[in-house]
Amino acid sequence: MKTLSRYLAKEVAASTLLVLAALLMLWVFYDLLAELGSLRALNAAQFLVLVAATIPGHLYELLPVAALIGTLFALAQLASNSEYGVMRTSGVSVLQVAMVLFGVSLVVAGAVFVIGEYVVPRAEQLVLRVRAFAGARPYVARAFESGFWFKDGNTFINIGSVLPDGSLRKVRVFEYRDATHLGRTMTAEAATFLGGQQWTLDRVTETSFGREVTVSQSDKAEWRSVLTPNMLSVLQVEPGRLSISGLWEYIAHLQANRQDSRRFEVALWGKFFYPLATCVLVLLALPFAQIQQRAGGVGMRIFVGILLGLVFIVFNRLFSYLALLHEWPPFLGAMLPGLIFLSAATAMIYRLERR
Repeated sequence: MKTLSRYLAKEVAASTLLVLAALLMLWVFYDLLAELGSLRALNAAQFLVLVAATIPGHLYELLPVAALIGTLFALAQLASNSEYGVMRTSGVSVLQVAMVLFGVSLVVAGAVFVIGEYVVPRAEQLVLRVRAFAGARPYVARAFESGFWFKDGNTFINIGSVLPDGSLRKVRVFEYRDATHLGRTMTAEAATFLGGQQWTLDRVTETSFGREVTVSQSDKAEWRSVLTPNMLSVLQVEPGRLSISGLWEYIAHLQANRQDSRRFEVALWGKFFYPLATCVLVLLALPFAQIQQRAGGVGMRIFVGILLGLVFIVFNRLFSYLALLHEWPPFLGAMLPGLIFLSAATAMIYRLERR
């Protein structure tokens, strides 16, 4: 059984990689076409970086679907060559085959988790940074534990956080008269964008450095800055593209400021359940190995795999929106698609085992 398990796992893994490569090339080609319009604002290097930085996000989204289609393809090939039939008649149960597929799916699920947790957030920041600053003046922007820092000429701006409505929290501005002399500092609890380059600062403390140091405080103040919401989009990565630690901290921040955090809570639970959905989709492919060659063969099963993958993606997004719309518990919106597919896979495998 060990030799048979290794052979089956190898076939499924090879088919999954083949399907993933094909899907990834297709998605990257679409990205190239979609980004052609931005060539006016980007140079060749920025354009290539932009397209390359979208690949981790596609990997994260496509790996479960590629595992499903790859498993269907591998099992269809084994069935068409009568190898699957020989396995079954030699005493290999459906449950044993399912355990082999489950082992392969765990490896893929681990890869999905690692990519989504460590690679996608950084790649998404890079994508947004390239888009935000393309064709603009040479601003410098970096993220640190103290918040996000912008530099424009002799002005340094530190932003603690950006809320979903685009307002800012914990704003600090340092204006230098020259390379070595600080001219003015401003600190504000919050900032709201008015339009153009105009902001309103709340609870402001302004310190001016001249012959004498003067400090003034006010409830409101006007602030003109080169920053715009479009540029600040580098701080507003889609919730599903954030890391678990980033989502956790942001949820705590929103709750502390009495902001609605349900969207981010659904995304947090999705980070846990989405990799596990890979296991469910791979197990769902097993019942289709029983379809006879005359009932459609490889082409039919690949079509079924693509259809199931699309249904899974639609369900995943649909239940996330339904959870927000109907105020369901956040974990329910993330868990329901996997439960539906798991129930279908379990019922079909049980029916096959009873035959």
